[in-house]
Amino acid sequence: MSSAKSHVTLSRQWELLNLLPTRGEGKTAAKLKTLLDDQGFKVTKRTVERDLNDLSMVFPIVSDDSKTAHLWRWMENKDIQLPGISVADAMILQLVEGTLKSILPQVMLHSLNSRFSQAKSKLQALEESNSISRLADKIAVVSPALPMIPPATSQALYEAVQQALSQNKQLQATYTALYDQQRKQYVLNPLGLVQRGHITYLVATVGDYEDVRLFALHRFIELGLTDNSLQSPPGFTLSAYLQSGALQFANGKQITLQARVSPYLSQLLQEAPIAEDMTLTATVDDWQQLSATVHDGWQLQWWILSHSSSIEVLAPASLRQSIVSSLQKSYALYPELATAKSPSV
Repeated sequence: MSSAKSHVTLSRQWELLNLLPTRGEGKTAAKLKTLLDDQGFKVTKRTVERDLNDLSMVFPIVSDDSKTAHLWRWMENKDIQLPGISVADAMILQLVEGTLKSILPQVMLHSLNSRFSQAKSKLQALEESNSISRLADKIAVVSPALPMIPPATSQALYEAVQQALSQNKQLQATYTALYDQQRKQYVLNPLGLVQRGHITYLVATVGDYEDVRLFALHRFIELGLTDNSLQSPPGFTLSAYLQSGALQFANGKQITLQARVSPYLSQLLQEAPIAEDMTLTATVDDWQQLSATVHDGWQLQWWILSHSSSIEVLAPASLRQSIVSSLQKSYALYPELATAKSPSV
């Protein structure tokens, strides 16, 4: 038997073992053939019967021949955990690998690399014989944001955070903040680890303070586990913290955004609303009136500025002024705009 054919046979038989029920009456060879067809293995009922007979000599599977059609299943009281991955799982892993590599730092992907390799090898071995395996080359996942390479984070930093989170211990940290580039020493109470886009953030408090802060993991110079017990703010939960809009760089407050939006942006918002209570109301022109309860923060302003030619903020007045200020600063970066002559009318 050729190597390629052997791979196909082994993969098919592995899928077959996973399809066998562990309780109940069992499944007929005809039913198992249909299920294998759904997994991309096009075989005859006779091939399935031959596989089952061969496998029954090695694995604890049995056939109830008291019925007209033999019913195949695992033996009673057998807890079977088969290693490996199915064809469908291999395809999904292949699809998400590129997405995860564009978001997660390599240190966080380390435990998945073997699974990615296993998925790729399985699909390559079956590409000529299995229809589902060929789907991996015809389906893709892309990020809607500008692709950015995740910053490098050392294994030691990541492991220190994991240990501190699991053991509820404080961390001794050396950190360089983005805004001032000054290296500072902290005693941190780690409360959680959050992946936002391509940046990994440590959620923590500093020393005896209770205000929760975000620290980009890749900006740590050193992280050391201490013997000191974690000091967590009373009632803190990571889920509630995220629901407050903290990872939208918001101040925890919500506002009612009122704005005019272009026909194009209104169509996008109808497909993907920015809030549960969002409404769009037709106006005298083609634009629509937007109303939505949202977190007030950088994330909101970034979104508005990314659609600057398609949205006019009406309220709150403070948000409108902030957007105007940002646009004026952007305008100042292009001196040719100040000297450009308006077209004749």
